[in-house]
Amino acid sequence: MMVALILFAGFFLFLCLVGLIVGIILLIVRKNKMPGAIMMSSATFLGIIFCGVFAISFIFSGSYASDSMMDNQSMMYDDLMDGSTYDDTDGEDDPYNDSEEYYDEDYDYFSDEYTEYKVGQAAEVDDNVFVNVTKIEKWAGDKEFHSPMAGYYVKATVTIENKDVRSTTYYADDFLIYDNDGLEGDNAYKEDWRVVVKPGTKVTKEIYFDVYGDGPFHIVCYGVSWSGSIK
Repeated sequence: MMVALILFAGFFLFLCLVGLIVGIILLIVRKNKMPGAIMMSSATFLGIIFCGVFAISFIFSGSYASDSMMDNQSMMYDDLMDGSTYDDTDGEDDPYNDSEEYYDEDYDYFSDEYTEYKVGQAAEVDDNVFVNVTKIEKWAGDKEFHSPMAGYYVKATVTIENKDVRSTTYYADDFLIYDNDGLEGDNAYKEDWRVVVKPGTKVTKEIYFDVYGDGPFHIVCYGVSWSGSIK
């Protein structure tokens, strides 16, 4: 209703402007003083009236919109206060649940993110620090562990050789494993070790993983991966 009134007033304001222009032309250009004066005065008088109508309509339309917004907020507040829930999902099934996309993005194995080696090849993971996954094999587990997801655990043997002049530290958690489908496995924590490798020394450690699927497996450490099948 208010929109229609605004459009009505705007239309007649436009007609008044046209009448005013015609009156000026008659009065000044055509030298018809009486018709020009009548046209100008009528257009000015009606223009003032419709300007007032237009302004009042605009003010009331703003007030109506504000009242409508306050009513909606009040209804939402009342719904929440009586113990009900407010649904802003438009019927969507949990639109904020993006866990599946997050999982796919952050936990899958993408070969282009790593410098790839085969099991048994040494890689310079840090300056003058060489890491090698020398062997990966099945491990049945023991009574301390639950049943493995794939029917077996994966045991990886790694060597860390420090040819630098400073000591370096590595943890079992620095190594991750992915199966043939690119799914990340879990560290079984049979040995949750931390080792400090002094300059000019080499250490050998073992890591145990619980995996979802079969190999070939990819074991990664920082930006390097070693791929191979279990023996």
